[in-house]
Amino acid sequence: MELIEILAIPGYFDFLRSGKDPTESVMVFDDPETVTEPPETEDHRSKREDASATQGQKKGKRSDIRWHESPLITGAKMGLHDFVQKILQVCPQSATYLDTDGTSVLQAAIKYGRKEIVETIVEMTQGDLPVLPAWLLSSIDAESRNTILHFASETTPYAQADAVQLQDDLKWFEMVAKIVPKELANGRNLEEKTAQELFAEKHQEMFKNCRNQLIDMGKTCSGLLAAVVFASSFSIPGEKDPKTGNPVYYDMPAFKVFSHAYVIGLSCAVTSLVLFLSLVISPYSQRQFRRAIPVKYFFAILSFTMALLALMVSFTCNIFLQIYGGQPTTTRDLLPLVLELTVFPTLCLLALIHYGANLFPSFRRIWT
Repeated sequence: MELIEILAIPGYFDFLRSGKDPTESVMVFDDPETVTEPPETEDHRSKREDASATQGQKKGKRSDIRWHESPLITGAKMGLHDFVQKILQVCPQSATYLDTDGTSVLQAAIKYGRKEIVETIVEMTQGDLPVLPAWLLSSIDAESRNTILHFASETTPYAQADAVQLQDDLKWFEMVAKIVPKELANGRNLEEKTAQELFAEKHQEMFKNCRNQLIDMGKTCSGLLAAVVFASSFSIPGEKDPKTGNPVYYDMPAFKVFSHAYVIGLSCAVTSLVLFLSLVISPYSQRQFRRAIPVKYFFAILSFTMALLALMVSFTCNIFLQIYGGQPTTTRDLLPLVLELTVFPTLCLLALIHYGANLFPSFRRIWT
């Protein structure tokens, strides 16, 4: 940060404008040894590249000029929050500079979905003594007439490739819509498209992928639930007591756990089955991916997981009653059963966690 503070002086960024639009010419001679080399500074770097390009053309060779992008905008694209914040504090006027594509730091941060950087820039434009000019929020691209809300309609790079990734882009679009001036919320670009229309167009492919993932998941899980839960049923462990008509293990704790776990598992399985079928047959729209579909997806996965756990507990209790129901048990008798049920799943889980595998989708962003 100290090094950035020393380098990020106003003159350090001047080469961006001169590099994009050279105003001075450099004389180039036929003999490359007689070419006058300008001082190697940022202000003269574009001149040297122009000279190299002109000399290459004279020799019949193609020379492509590679303009250097702003470190500020490059940091915004990479999501380097502290880096960008320090440069803006030291050199606030750099926020008005454009890169070789004509993009400002705010537009680049919005386009690449860098939330912390956008929040920092918005905060620096507010207050009694703002550091940055407020017109950055209402800036319009000179060539395309796009507002910052149009930039937010792009598909954010590095998006999570899951079934509800469209929700992230919808949330990002809503966030930028809150900071853009109201008179520009429905502004149209040169293609006569609003930001909302451009968002729908840019996210058609993502919308189809998310919808197909949810439909395929619903078909798979609903078929699995129907086959496992309803096609197979647990037999009540033990025989019936001829005096009371209840199972002989009725008063044992394991039997009570078995009965409650099986009922809870059946209830969760039915709930999950209905939700997954709803994901298969319900119509879809982009706006529903903001809350309705992610919440339905969350409860479908949650009830499915609870059903599996409850049915596993009831199945374990059934095995225990079948083996040890009629005799007193000790820790030595129960230890082999517990190890046989838990050792291999535990080892698999630890191996997956060690190698960074994700077992379940992330639901942290659903409720925000």
